[in-house]
Amino acid sequence: MQKGMILFVRQGEEAVPILSAEELIETSRSLGVTAICVAVSMEEAITGWWHLLARGIEQVLLMTVGYNDSMGRIESRGIPVRLCGLPIMN
Repeated sequence: MQKGMILFVRQGEEAVPILSAEELIETSRSLGVTAICVAVSMEEAITGWWHLLARGIEQVLLMTVGYNDSMGRIESRGIPVRLCGLPIMN
């Protein structure tokens, strides 16, 4: 099952740089997902959700994050919430 995640930036969103492909790949690997989307507004989160589904992603998660400008990285502000797709059974 392909899993995607939307990182919804709710703190420091005005300072979030455009992430390079390498940074997105590294972040998705660290989160255990196939695809990743970064959103700074509700509209971008919804658009990202649609794009993930259109790419064939079967499970979409959303996690609230903050951007730490002084350290230049995205930091978790909560746990991932499943927007759609069946839970993965181990």
